[in-house]
Amino acid sequence: MTLRERVWLHCEELWRFLWGWLPGGPGTVIRRLAYRPLFARAGSFRSGVGVVIQGFRHIRMGRGVGLNRHSSLYAARGRITLGNNVFLGDFSSINGNDAEIIIGSDVAIGPMTLIQGANHNFDRLDIPIIRQGHSESQVVIEDNVWIAARCVILPGVRIRSGAVIGAGAVVNKDVPANAVVGGVPAKVLRYRDLAR
Repeated sequence: MTLRERVWLHCEELWRFLWGWLPGGPGTVIRRLAYRPLFARAGSFRSGVGVVIQGFRHIRMGRGVGLNRHSSLYAARGRITLGNNVFLGDFSSINGNDAEIIIGSDVAIGPMTLIQGANHNFDRLDIPIIRQGHSESQVVIEDNVWIAARCVILPGVRIRSGAVIGAGAVVNKDVPANAVVGGVPAKVLRYRDLAR
């Protein structure tokens, strides 16, 4: 990370410190005004108390985005794109690392969910795991997806349009369109009845 990038991240932290704790409606309005110029692109959005955003200039958001209390977006080196009407539940995290995470429109992400763009490398025995770096891979979540509470979405996954991810699922492979998946690791349980 260059010196300029480090300075920028410290400025972002100061900005969050100044505005991130303000409660209620006034806090939401002030954060919208204070944060909007920092994003690469931002439509209308709502940011709750305690939301942590790192790498504003690598994040693009559409209209109607809701970042609920204590959720987080990390894109210091990677990129995050959120479509229209994306909701990120309490204590959820989207961590781009050096990867790209793309989330379509009309996506609901439940509380305490983690979407991860990288995993630790761990194959070598002569180097501690923490020093072996990461393997990054793009994550794509298409339109009209519901991810329930406490899910983990791992790097390299594509969740197709209309899918439902059951609570507590760990998604480590692609999810077909309109599939309902659950479990650890997540497996297809059934498909949504589109005839109703």
